[in-house]
Amino acid sequence: MLITLVLVPLHAAAQDSAGKPAKSEAGNEAKSEVKSTALPEIKITTGRVRPGTLEDIARTGSKTDTPLRDIPASIAVVPAALLQEQGAIDMNDAMRNVSSVQPLMGGGYGFGNSFTSRGLALSYLRDDLPDGGAQNSYFRTMYDVDRIEVLKGPGSALFGVAGPGGSINMITKKPQYNFDMSVGTMLGSFGTRNGFLDLTGAIPYLPNMAGRVIANMEHTDGFRGLERNIVEASPSFIWRLAPDKTLLIDFDHREMKIKPDNYGILFDGNSHIANVSRETRYYTPFNKTDHTINRLGLIHNWAISDVLSMRTAFTYDARTLDMIRNGGGNQACGSVVNSLCNNTPGVVTGRDARSQFDNAGYTQLQNEFIWKTNTGPVKHTFLGGFEYKNTDIQTTRADFTLLNINLLNPVIPETSLNGLTRRPIFDRRISSDQTSFYAQDQIDLTDKFKLRLGIRNDLVKYSDKGFQLVSGNYGYREIVETKSLTTYSTGGVYQPTKNLAFYTGYSTGAFINLATEAQNVSRAPETSDQIEVGAKTALLDGKVDFNVALFQTSRNNYFITLPGSGGQATQDGNDRSRGVEMSFGVRPMPGLNIIGNGVWMDPETLSRNVATNAVLGITRSVFGTRPAGVATHMGSLWGTYTLQSGLARGLMLGFGVTYKGDSYADTLNLLKIPSYVVLDAAVSYSIKRMHLAVNIKNLTDATYYTNPTFAGALPGNPLSAFGSIRFNFN
Repeated sequence: MLITLVLVPLHAAAQDSAGKPAKSEAGNEAKSEVKSTALPEIKITTGRVRPGTLEDIARTGSKTDTPLRDIPASIAVVPAALLQEQGAIDMNDAMRNVSSVQPLMGGGYGFGNSFTSRGLALSYLRDDLPDGGAQNSYFRTMYDVDRIEVLKGPGSALFGVAGPGGSINMITKKPQYNFDMSVGTMLGSFGTRNGFLDLTGAIPYLPNMAGRVIANMEHTDGFRGLERNIVEASPSFIWRLAPDKTLLIDFDHREMKIKPDNYGILFDGNSHIANVSRETRYYTPFNKTDHTINRLGLIHNWAISDVLSMRTAFTYDARTLDMIRNGGGNQACGSVVNSLCNNTPGVVTGRDARSQFDNAGYTQLQNEFIWKTNTGPVKHTFLGGFEYKNTDIQTTRADFTLLNINLLNPVIPETSLNGLTRRPIFDRRISSDQTSFYAQDQIDLTDKFKLRLGIRNDLVKYSDKGFQLVSGNYGYREIVETKSLTTYSTGGVYQPTKNLAFYTGYSTGAFINLATEAQNVSRAPETSDQIEVGAKTALLDGKVDFNVALFQTSRNNYFITLPGSGGQATQDGNDRSRGVEMSFGVRPMPGLNIIGNGVWMDPETLSRNVATNAVLGITRSVFGTRPAGVATHMGSLWGTYTLQSGLARGLMLGFGVTYKGDSYADTLNLLKIPSYVVLDAAVSYSIKRMHLAVNIKNLTDATYYTNPTFAGALPGNPLSAFGSIRFNFN
């Protein structure tokens, strides 16, 4: 009853109050008396280490306890405390804190999270293990998040299946032996209400076992009727089998019912976003997604000695996805007359509905060890691992042609799929067995010079068997392939002082795309590579942190749909992105914190294929154009001040600015989405065991568009406010 009455804000899931560093699995805030609760192979440090600074430990960069200063790659860290003070409701809010990361319609399709970094696709991890594919993904909440780590660039040498733009690693809260409980609720705009319960502590009569239960329920009517209902529960247990051994058991249950919008506001015949209210709806009213996830994880850690440790992990992830969404559409007809637009300006053609059901199971077993040793004066941190992964997906899809509508006065005629002509697209089974071996050596040549060498081989045996529609013919076909993929990671770090590190790194990526969005799996691996040069520094006695990186990243052999292909995607996609990005944190005086990030880049399509805009009658090569949905420059700034004394001690005021440059909705770069600036504010007050917060978003009520859709752009939320209250008992 308590959970149903008190629904948790995503941003209330933070363990720490605003202004305090978040606790991470790496033990950055752990005190000496709770060392026994930490996972054995993780280094424990005393004192205050701010997330994302030189001394912070982010396992996403190396899978070891190596501080960020010693890793030749760019890694961003978003702690739960920052998510809390910003009132982060979804991943779009969280990723504003990471340079170059932008939302992408493709992959998420209005119901899941999909992003690019440095102009290229990102993949997801959950506690260092793959968390589903980048396409037809799910809506991630903040309710159990301890911190989010983002590795820039290909990470296949460590993680296997990893996006060319990088990997987002969702680090979750773990059981603690000390009692702690938080409960809270939030109410806000668009009929939003949610609440949570987070309870952890030692289990009575079992002195070597601690548990944690986190539950979350959320409802929102949504801006423009995009309703969302989420129920989540995550019980976990940690059992200290011996002084040097722990077993972590966690289970995640998630039910997500979300109405997707794949159209947003459509483009008119002049390739401008239609001059209509931002509340205008073009999507099919009975669109829906029902997504259920059940994931079981077991992690055994064994500190064999002071220099040798072993980690064994097992996960089984069962997912079902039942969805109806719009699958295609065109900009409105204009003055051009052709077979599609016959003197019908303002008419929207090519509308389509898609019904799909996926039933997927992912099994993974991983065993790896970390060995710290010396060869003379040279220090080594060696990582070696073995991994087996099985994927089994049954998927079916059918499409339905919808009637044309008017751009300026859209009346959606369809009320259900009944009576619409059904076109079967596929009914198939995708399966894969992958065996992997990987190794990494982090070498401290001296206190100032450090190297990293990593290599991984994935042997992938996969098949795609079933029925598929190709050029009007629906028939049975089989794809059976075996691929051996080898990826590398190498780099070096030079540290003239303990507060300054220069680095350079090179990494490659390769994986088989087993997603159900394309009508068939890939016959060749999607590949990527990146070269990066950067610097990480702490200035003014730790009051300023500054990171900068120059990069060039490429992506090859990804799925795109070409004219004349009958709607069948092929692996003809090739992109390259180069640029500079930076991030900083400033703490000039007690209570005042300012963080920011920005990127300037030149993403470019290198594919030689042609694309067609059927409404405008334009067909030409896409070579040299900008990839769809990617802005060349963007940045954000967030500052808070917490009163340090007086009657209002603990009162926090926050203000943020987000800027994103223009982008395009199409590969021909004909449909431009304008740039925008959005202002946000926050105020919170902590007193004893209670935390009150109000977050106001889009202060100026600006009309802006977060990302492109198939033939339009998705409007951002108008001026909105969310109030929350959280009680802490510890």
